[in-house]
Amino acid sequence: MNLHLYYCPGTCSFVPHVALGLVEEATGQSYTSTLINLKNGEQQTPEYKAINPRSQVPALLIDGKLLTQVIAIVSYLDSKFPKAQIFPTDPMERAQALSTLAWMNNTVHTTFTRVFRPERFSADVASAKSMALEIFKSYLAEIDGMCQKNSPYICGSQLTPADIYAIAFIRWAGVAGVDPCAYPNYQAYARKVADHPVVKKIMAKEEITLDTYAK
Repeated sequence: MNLHLYYCPGTCSFVPHVALGLVEEATGQSYTSTLINLKNGEQQTPEYKAINPRSQVPALLIDGKLLTQVIAIVSYLDSKFPKAQIFPTDPMERAQALSTLAWMNNTVHTTFTRVFRPERFSADVASAKSMALEIFKSYLAEIDGMCQKNSPYICGSQLTPADIYAIAFIRWAGVAGVDPCAYPNYQAYARKVADHPVVKKIMAKEEITLDTYAK
C-alpha cells in the first residue's frame, strides 16, 4: 500500500501525521510525505490544487485516492491498521474518543481560526479576534479540566488523536500570546504526551516545539 501525506508543520495535519507514525511503528507500513508551506501559499498552487482542490492540509493519498479531513483520515487508518491502536477497541470508549476529537476539530479549531484569521469573519478585526480569543481560552480551560482526570490520557487508558490535537492547541495558544502557565494541568499533560516516542519523532520531523509562548 502506498500512503502519502501532505502536511504543514504545526497545523492540524500533525494529528494524522502522528497517526501514520503509530501505524508505521506497529505494523511496518511505511508512508511518504510532502511539506506544503501554507505561509508561502503553496496550497494555492495549480500543482497542489490538482491533488486537493480545497487547497487544505491534511491530504492523504491512499494508492492514489484522495482522503481529506482529520477525522476521516484517522478513522480510516484505525480501521485499516487496528494494530496501531489509534482508537480504543471498546465501542463506547471509541465513540467517546471520536466525540472529543469531533469537538476539538469543529469547535475548538474553528474558534482559533477566528483568532488567527479574524479578517475572514468580520470587518471589525480587533473585536472579532478579541471575542474569539476569549472563547478559545474557555476551551483551553475545559481541556485543562480533562487533564485532571485520573486516567492516563484524555479519553482513557490509551493515546488517541484527541491527545495529539491537544498538543496542537496549546502550541497555537502560545503563538496567540496566551501563557500556558495559566493552564497548569494542561501544560504538564502536554509535556507528557510530547514525550511519547512517536509524538516526539513527528515533532522532530516537523521541526516544531511545544513551547511557543514568548514572555
